Amino acid sequence: MSPSLYKVLHILGVLLAFGALGGMILQAMNGSREKSKLAGITHGIALLLILISGFGMLAKLSYGFPIWVILKIVIWLLIGGSIALIRRMPQHATIFWWAMPLLGAFAAYLAIYKPAF
Repeated sequence: MSPSLYKVLHILGVLLAFGALGGMILQAMNGSREKSKLAGITHGIALLLILISGFGMLAKLSYGFPIWVILKIVIWLLIGGSIALIRRMPQHATIFWWAMPLLGAFAAYLAIYKPAF
């Protein structure tokens, strides 16, 4: 596959992940104790899509594992684990509402500028 297709799949995964997280956060804000199966499944598929397309791009573009890639993997883990935190700590839903886009913005910064630190 071309790097451009990997990039489109990566962005699709990000959109799906943040859509699912937004739905879960809103559900937590509304005080609902019901678990959304669709949001959980979408979140898992999105994370898999992000991971596969991200490593595909790394392989095609021969970047290796610089620090910005390692930081993006850490962000991926944080976004992946956030589903459990949202469900276990619904009282902090407002914090998650603002923290998730900030994590996404930091991941975008790392991908665009590829800082060496």
